[in-house]
Amino acid sequence: MEVLMLWLFPWIFQCVSVQADSIIHIGAIFEGNAAKDDEVFKQAVSDLNLNDDILQSEKITYSIKLIEANNPFHAVQEG
Repeated sequence: MEVLMLWLFPWIFQCVSVQADSIIHIGAIFEGNAAKDDEVFKQAVSDLNLNDDILQSEKITYSIKLIEANNPFHAVQEG
């Protein structure tokens, strides 16, 4: 599973919009059985949103897609 996640790294994050005083939306793709990764991702976004030294006027929102394990083509289709 770790190899699959490393292989998919370029597709994990997608930045949709970046503007001053804006909302930045990112997406993540996780295998369905990666509940801990899902929680770590949510916590990281929350920590970024609370840190005014990193994001002064922007806020991050996110969406998460869960895919079936051991099917890398599903991840590419979702990305």
